[in-house]
Amino acid sequence: MSAPFAKSPARPPTPAAAPPFEVLAHAQWQGLELLWCREDIRTPTQWAIHAPRHTVIVHLGGGMRSLETEIEGLGAAHGPPAPGDIWLVPAGAQYHGQAKGTVISYAELRVAPEAGVALPGAAGAELGSLGGRLAHRDEFFLALVARLARLAREPDDLSAMMAEGLQDALRQHLFRDYRAALVREAPPRGDALSALQSRRLSDYIEARLDRRIRLDDLAEVAGMSVHRLLVAFRMRFGSTPMQYILERRLRQARWQLLNTDRPILEIAMACGFSSHGHFTATFRRATGTTPQRFRGGLRTRAAD
Repeated sequence: MSAPFAKSPARPPTPAAAPPFEVLAHAQWQGLELLWCREDIRTPTQWAIHAPRHTVIVHLGGGMRSLETEIEGLGAAHGPPAPGDIWLVPAGAQYHGQAKGTVISYAELRVAPEAGVALPGAAGAELGSLGGRLAHRDEFFLALVARLARLAREPDDLSAMMAEGLQDALRQHLFRDYRAALVREAPPRGDALSALQSRRLSDYIEARLDRRIRLDDLAEVAGMSVHRLLVAFRMRFGSTPMQYILERRLRQARWQLLNTDRPILEIAMACGFSSHGHFTATFRRATGTTPQRFRGGLRTRAAD
């Protein structure tokens, strides 16, 4: 995603024109690299990742009218992101994305599987395998990355010291919350979801976020029993079907709050919530704020 895209402007750019791709800040530590990027995606833009390292993309701002992403073995996500949405591409997995919008900014983290992690009260460890994420929401991770990106632009020694401490906290967070289920017993071969089953499930869910989704329906899509689906779904997606669907509904709601003027009740119903109150309570639990405050706060920041 960090590679600039060759574009053919209709006329030669003026000296003041922004480049189609720009690295605003760059920082590197042992086994961990951070890039803060800005990219012009007013023409359809494609991204591809296939690397021996883990790659984490954090959308920070800018408008997207469309976004289609897919991670090998995990499925696909459809629809534009809200600031703070995260994609984690595990080492060795393939990622494909296609987007169109305006000028966007994002952070790209490149993490070596052998990167060290300092664990409180224990010997150090390696990050090892991480589980993939598609359009995932993690407010703590967002705050860490955004702060690191700002510190990376500062030349003084105190900023460098603060960044050193924050990147250590980021490693610990990845180790604690994103490691693949290495210690869990692998499911029997017949209980594992194939790449095709994963894609069918994610597409089915994305297309029906405004409707009631039953476990029986998901099991039918996957071609397995409900019990086998629950085991296989968690191993593939890192969450239960209920958690996955809720996260997708909240993601769609965040985008609509930021990019449309639709009444909150309409957004709630369009994203599969049963009422204004149900949506508000669920949104507050997930984000710490109400939909109305989220909408106002993000728009205020976007205008600054």
